[in-house]
Amino acid sequence: MALDPRLTATLVCPVCKGAIVWDAEKSLLVCPRCKLAFEVKDNIPNMIPDEAKKLSDEEAKEYAKRLSIVRGA
Repeated sequence: MALDPRLTATLVCPVCKGAIVWDAEKSLLVCPRCKLAFEVKDNIPNMIPDEAKKLSDEEAKEYAKRLSIVRGA
């Protein structure tokens, strides 16, 4: 499932307001800083922090790397 790139470029983490990473394989929007993964169902992101999956330190680091690649850092 693919989200509209304009939407993913506009969305930020509801907790820290930081950048998020789109994981198309897992249908997740991920905030590496908060270590939270927000599920996307039927192209609708669930950005409710209490319903987000908590990531391990290792998972968060991997998503942070992906974010830096996307940003060109």
